Amino acid sequence: MRSITQAVNEKYSDDDEDTSGSGFILFVRKSSPRKRLPSTLILDHCEIDSVGDEQSLCSILHDVNELDLAHNQISKWTEINKLIRCLPKLSFLNLSYNMLGSANVNTPQILHPSLKKLVLNRVGIQWNVLVPYLSLIPNLEELHLSFNQIEISDQKKENETNEIFPKIKTLHFDGNRVENRDHLRWISTKFPSLTSLVLCDCPLWTLRWTSLAAREAQGKKMSGSSLASLSSSTGSLSTSFCSGDGKTSTCCAPFLDLDCTDPIGKESTDFVLFPCLRSISLNNSMFDCWEEIDHIRNWPSLAELRMQSCPLFQRMTEHERREMTIARLPNLRRLNGGGDISAKEREEAERNFLRRFHDSEVKPKRYQELLDMHGHVAPFAKVKLAPPKIANVWVRYGEQSWNEKSLSLYMTMKELREKFSFELGLPASKLRLWHSDHQQPMLMRFSAKRLYSYNVKDGDEILIDEKLG
Repeated sequence: MRSITQAVNEKYSDDDEDTSGSGFILFVRKSSPRKRLPSTLILDHCEIDSVGDEQSLCSILHDVNELDLAHNQISKWTEINKLIRCLPKLSFLNLSYNMLGSANVNTPQILHPSLKKLVLNRVGIQWNVLVPYLSLIPNLEELHLSFNQIEISDQKKENETNEIFPKIKTLHFDGNRVENRDHLRWISTKFPSLTSLVLCDCPLWTLRWTSLAAREAQGKKMSGSSLASLSSSTGSLSTSFCSGDGKTSTCCAPFLDLDCTDPIGKESTDFVLFPCLRSISLNNSMFDCWEEIDHIRNWPSLAELRMQSCPLFQRMTEHERREMTIARLPNLRRLNGGGDISAKEREEAERNFLRRFHDSEVKPKRYQELLDMHGHVAPFAKVKLAPPKIANVWVRYGEQSWNEKSLSLYMTMKELREKFSFELGLPASKLRLWHSDHQQPMLMRFSAKRLYSYNVKDGDEILIDEKLG
């Protein structure tokens, strides 16, 4: 184990530079170590467990703005307090993968006004333990709390604080226990000014139903994982109220014996979630019902969405799910990165949405909005592009004219001669075949060629004569 001071000296000091073998020695006035250090320091995987000498740290790291201490052995919050106190210009601090979850947070006595970005991924800390510390970082704008197994209570606990953090604009909350609308409301309340939210790998299955509504319907609390297993094993449950994707009617809440299109049941919709949110990432969530996705449009400022690898998309191609998402969310300007959604792409998606649900018994609410906007959109014509396999042709031999015959277009000329040889009682080698499409007949001379290669079609004639000599 080593201190931060030791790690800095080992990584950035050049005192042990080897000058042996040089033909001459150039004496240059040596600048102080502090001036040589970059403003961004990367000290991950250095087995750091303490700050070390504070006076020395203040001297050499005085101008550092960003510090990465991920994957070290820091386990005491007293060391973190010392660190921030010694770095008055520090604006970014990464403490991910340190053993902070089991340590008590010793609240410092001074504020940390310079710190704007704090990364605490996989440190095992719980929310109530962290709140006193966050309250002393008044200008914090970006917070990373991913994969800390943070559980949001469905009901307010006695010891839960009422602190809110209006300065935080960006929150990474991946891999924590976010399941339903109650949990989203908790996040929206604690961080009312969020403009960017990342909720990847969360068991989020509903944007409409609260924990209480789910428990009343099923008699117990449902989680995303238990819901998925129920949905796959109980196909007999009623899902007729869900408009689905226009082809299937699978709903993510089959246990709810209610209309799937009912917004939130008994829950009041007066509270608007995420009034300032412009971007959200919901990759690897548990959505299995399009009516859930419809409620994203209720977030007034949302313009960018990232949503991939959900159960909802398993039955659709990438093109289909992109079109469906764009058509359902009129406020969306960008989907899964890349450039902005063009006016042409949106119009095509919306018109195909009308075609998809044209014959469906249960239509989503968005259908009527788009119908008023675009009017009736005729379904695509069903064009059969596969080549024909059989042609009905007339066959003539001399003065005889036979009735129409159905011939396989994949039959070779050799096989066709043998067929007519049997019917006429003549040797196949003596027969010549001509193809006429009501113009100049053409001799069909190649035994291995198939009928389709002569462009034979319905109504054409096959003329038979005998070779001379």
